Amino acid sequence: MRAIEEEGIDEDFIHRQGPAYLAHLLRRISDELVRGADAWSPEVGVTAPPRTTSTLLALDEHGPLGVTEISRLLRQSHPLVINWIKQLQVQGFIKTRVDKSDRRRTVVALTAKGVSEIRHLRKALVCMGETSQALMDEAASGLFGALWRMEQACRRESFADRLRNFSQAPTD
Repeated sequence: MRAIEEEGIDEDFIHRQGPAYLAHLLRRISDELVRGADAWSPEVGVTAPPRTTSTLLALDEHGPLGVTEISRLLRQSHPLVINWIKQLQVQGFIKTRVDKSDRRRTVVALTAKGVSEIRHLRKALVCMGETSQALMDEAASGLFGALWRMEQACRRESFADRLRNFSQAPTD
């Protein structure tokens, strides 16, 4: 990095690559938001890792759920949700048990400590929502809605299918 700075290269390499690196840009933004939330959250009494809080909220709103149900609800991969569950279990926010009627199914539920964490989290989410909205408005009015429309469009037709269709389209 120092060599790049010494050469006077100011431009961002990924920006120069253009829209093909949208996923890279979105990951950078996501990582920045998570780092910021991770640094700020303890100041307002939230100690759960930022990426796991949607799992806590799902359990709070729906009660005990199976891992697969959580994955579907959050639209995240099963292995990722298992990782989050492990993190939350280590911190004592959730407990798991094997479903007696289907021993392949693991049921996840909040502990008393998890319920307490939810109270802090819900208060923090008000500030996070307002701050995130202000950041999006600074970038472009209506950005949140546009991102959701993009996500819905990808559910209607996957990005892989879009790439295939575009690459097969005749060029003039």
